[in-house]
Amino acid sequence: MKEDPKESVIEGNFHFPSDDPIYEIHFPQHPVVPGSLIVHAFLRALEEGGLPIDGLYIEKFSFREFLSPGTYQFKIERRVGGMECRIIKDGKKFAAGTLKYGA
Repeated sequence: MKEDPKESVIEGNFHFPSDDPIYEIHFPQHPVVPGSLIVHAFLRALEEGGLPIDGLYIEKFSFREFLSPGTYQFKIERRVGGMECRIIKDGKKFAAGTLKYGA
């Protein structure tokens, strides 16, 4: 994971292993990474980047394609009051959303 302080961007890779037991129920014949795991991966990336996650809430998140287990690129851009998040593979956006601070 790398952070560019001038641009307030965190980029890296998420890996969702195919042997995770979650796929026994989500879904055995066609494994799909649950949206909650995707959002959790973004929160972990923020923590690893030294940013606080207390008080963050999901303002919106859209899932354009189902994510199969595997490795995906991510990008988090800091904005006033929150974060813009994207998950990408081979130039294709799979999910995007906004995490905001506040109540």
